[in-house]
Amino acid sequence: MKSTAPQSAIDPLLLQQRGAEVLTMLAAHFQGLRAQTVKPQLEPGQLAQLFPSEAPSEPQDWSAILAAIGTKILPGVTHWQHPRFLGYYPASSSLPAVLSELIIAALGSVGLQWSANPIGTELECVVMDWIARMIHIDQSSPFLHKSGRGGGLIQNTAGDALVAVMVAARIWKHHQIQAYDNALPLGAGEREALFYADSSRLVVYASDQTHFSGPKAVRVAGMRLHTLPAQRLADGNYGITAQQVMDAMGADRAQGLIPCCVQLNFGSTNTCGSDDLASFAGFADAARVWVHVDAAYAGASLILPQFKERAQQLQAIATSFNFNGSKWFLCGFDSAFLYVRDRHLLKDVFAATGDYLDVVQGEDIYNPEFKDWAVPLGRRFRALRIWAVIEYFGIKGIQAFLSAALEQADWLRRHIRASQHYELLVETDLGLVCMKLKESAPMSTEEVIAHLQSTAGGSFLVYPSLLGGQPFIRVAIGGTQTTQRDIEEFWKACLKWDRPCA
Repeated sequence: MKSTAPQSAIDPLLLQQRGAEVLTMLAAHFQGLRAQTVKPQLEPGQLAQLFPSEAPSEPQDWSAILAAIGTKILPGVTHWQHPRFLGYYPASSSLPAVLSELIIAALGSVGLQWSANPIGTELECVVMDWIARMIHIDQSSPFLHKSGRGGGLIQNTAGDALVAVMVAARIWKHHQIQAYDNALPLGAGEREALFYADSSRLVVYASDQTHFSGPKAVRVAGMRLHTLPAQRLADGNYGITAQQVMDAMGADRAQGLIPCCVQLNFGSTNTCGSDDLASFAGFADAARVWVHVDAAYAGASLILPQFKERAQQLQAIATSFNFNGSKWFLCGFDSAFLYVRDRHLLKDVFAATGDYLDVVQGEDIYNPEFKDWAVPLGRRFRALRIWAVIEYFGIKGIQAFLSAALEQADWLRRHIRASQHYELLVETDLGLVCMKLKESAPMSTEEVIAHLQSTAGGSFLVYPSLLGGQPFIRVAIGGTQTTQRDIEEFWKACLKWDRPCA
């Protein structure tokens, strides 16, 4: 039976009834998730053929829509919440993240500015300061909103955060050059001209292990990228040092180029390596450059007490830094946290207004105009989801979640070290394990991965990668559904050479 067009798009009684049906479906989905394959075996276009080429002209009954989700949508999903999803990095959703997202969708708030959703702005300030304190940022730090100097804001992804930072760094450098040349404060017209200044001589420095969203952000900002080869550092993983960057800057200056920014890694995507952050102490001021630290994955680990020194080291050198609440912080996707030491570094670039917006007489700690801190004007009420997750688990609950993943990863690393056929490519102490086949092993990396992804191998989702042309297997541990049993089954599958590969 087809439904008729509703008088209200959100009927309270239907919301209750249909919402209960959705929750029932999701409960059944999670109860049966372990029995599902992580990734469907499909060819491109195969799923699109299940849908008509034209949109329906008449309203469809919700029951039919829900049934189609079960028959047309779920079979095409790669299950990022599956306990045997060990690819990429985790995408950790959770009960409060799921339920609060329903509330966010129902409220339909568009946070154009403080007056458009006061609690949206103020709660974002509160939770960003909470998270800053959770990662051991001192009460007097400029990264706190309470300082009135810098602060944090929620971005869609780490890639969005990097674009905002690279554009801001470009304008900051032009302002620095002009102010130095003129020796006087810039007028309004001179400040506006900075947006159109030639940026082709400005250089950003980054490791060759930097995620591709870093170079992409540099291109968007119209600057040059100087890629430096990562070295194996004392911690057993790969990164760059301050001396490498200083040497590269000297060579570039000799060619008439202008160093602008350094992108540093804390937990690189490929091997979870970190650049030598300690060597960058005082670097931003000494070299007159912007230092940004991308901690998209590993930043969440900083809430653990044993990593307090790393957290303090990072904040001491950074002009700005980011990490994701979606990878290892239980907050679900599109929750990237960007912190900046001085909010005006962003506002000098992104501030804009219009006659159709509310007039702001003055900004205080809890009414920053976040539309002036980054590219988007409208903002989803994501602070509600972050708040709900922290309230639900508490700091101790999130720490326990992280610790469990570390224990699983450490268990696997111990067995790899004792293995006849495998060895660790690099040393890490977080949730990513990088393993490779020894030369004497009877199978190749490709064969092992095919075996692991087959039914006989346990249907695990893992992917290969390369470091210096050498293939290895990335095992990303830290999913909310992944248990110690899954890791033990994974290791058993790695050792079962007698089974044929898929």
